[in-house]
Amino acid sequence: MLKVTDLSVAYGSITALRGISFEITEGEVVAVIGPNGAGKSTLLLSIAGVLKPRSGRIEFAGRNITGKQAEALVSEGISLVPEGRHIFGSLTVAENLALGATVRRDRQAIASDIDRVLAMFPVLKDRYRQRANKLSGGEQQMLALGRAMLARPRLLLLDEPSLGLAPLIVNQVYQSIMDLRQSGVTVLVVEQNVTRALAVADRTYVLSFGAIAMSGRSTELAGTAAFDTAYFGVSREVEQE
Repeated sequence: MLKVTDLSVAYGSITALRGISFEITEGEVVAVIGPNGAGKSTLLLSIAGVLKPRSGRIEFAGRNITGKQAEALVSEGISLVPEGRHIFGSLTVAENLALGATVRRDRQAIASDIDRVLAMFPVLKDRYRQRANKLSGGEQQMLALGRAMLARPRLLLLDEPSLGLAPLIVNQVYQSIMDLRQSGVTVLVVEQNVTRALAVADRTYVLSFGAIAMSGRSTELAGTAAFDTAYFGVSREVEQE
């Protein structure tokens, strides 16, 4: 589904990613974890076409998409839920969801997909005609995820979906991620919540100082001394929620 080869990204003279290479198989949930400043958000923004790589190659479903614009990549099947949600507060929940489907022309199927999102997040149905800036942080995260789903992505990129949310809302958001996987959507999720990421992902990559420090099946990484050193820089137990 996704193949990243020797990807490097810089902000001016500051290198954020250094020769990143990894692959994601269709139907997987893959996590990228690491401390602040590791380059996690930069990686997602580069895959989504928001940032242009300095070098390297990004392939999606066998096609080279390196340097393509974000709008084109949405049409090809890649959707990003950015850190901080970035919903349109002055628009209603209904209007925000509709924006997610602007790349589509199948109106009847769009209506069906909106019903699916509202069934997944009933609170959005209750708030459907309200302005989005009236929603709580958790409700806004649900709206951002629902908006991305309206594009019918094959690959969904999630940047810190649990950030700032109450545990109950985090559970609901992650249940929706598992439901999406069951429906055939491939997911790449960036998280600082180590426990949550390892619990949901098939495989995990640890990013440190712009490079992959470690990778493997999530069930095999948790609690190992090598994982603790790769993530924290020192050997210690993985932090619990």
